[in-house]
Amino acid sequence: MKRYTFDLHTHSHYSRDCKSHPKDIIKKAIQMKLSGLAITDHNTTKFHHQNYKDDRLLILPGVEISTKSGHIIGLGIKESVKKGLSTEETVERIIELNGLPIASHPFDFTRKGIGRKIYGLKDITVETLNGSSPFDYFNEKARKWAAQNNLPITGGSDAHRVKDTGMAYTVFENEVRNIDEVIEQIRKRKTQVGGTHLTLSEKFIRAFQIHF
Repeated sequence: MKRYTFDLHTHSHYSRDCKSHPKDIIKKAIQMKLSGLAITDHNTTKFHHQNYKDDRLLILPGVEISTKSGHIIGLGIKESVKKGLSTEETVERIIELNGLPIASHPFDFTRKGIGRKIYGLKDITVETLNGSSPFDYFNEKARKWAAQNNLPITGGSDAHRVKDTGMAYTVFENEVRNIDEVIEQIRKRKTQVGGTHLTLSEKFIRAFQIHF
C-alpha cells in the first residue's frame, strides 16, 4: 500500500533562526520521497509569496505563530497572524482564515510549547511527533493527550537545517491532492505519524550550526 507522507513543520531562511534555502529544502524533501511539505516559518508567510513549485511535491502554506503562551502552527494560511495574541485568539484567527490550528511540540517547554494552555482548547490538532524534540517524553505526553481526547494528530521534523527535512512526518491513509484535502483528512483523524527525532547531542550540534 502506498504511503502518503508529509512533513508538516519545517523552516526556511525566512525564519530568523534558520539558514536553509527553500530550493534546498524542496530538493531534500524529494530525495526523502515525501509526498508533501509545509513551510511553517516563524511569524511570516514570505515563503508562500515567492512562487516556489515542483511537480513532484505538494507544497503547503503555513506559519508558526508565537502566541503569549507558545507556538501554534496555522496550516493552510498565507496571511500573517499577529504574534503575541492569546492562544485562544490565535486559534480563532487561524480558523477564520480557513486554516488548521496545530499545537506544535505542545509540552516541550524548552521549545516554547503552549503547555497547559492546550487543556482548554477544543478546536486544536496536536503535533505528537516533533523531530527536533530531543526527549521522547515530550512527544509521548502529546500522544497520550491527543489519544485521551480523540484529537487530530500530525508529525513534522521542525527542521531548521536542510538535512533534517523529513525526519518526522505525517502519514495519510488516502491520497491528498491539495491543502483542502490535507486539512479535511487531518480533521477526520485519518492520519498517523512516523519517523524519529534528534538525539540530545544532535540537538546541541544543530543549535551551534544555526546560531554561529
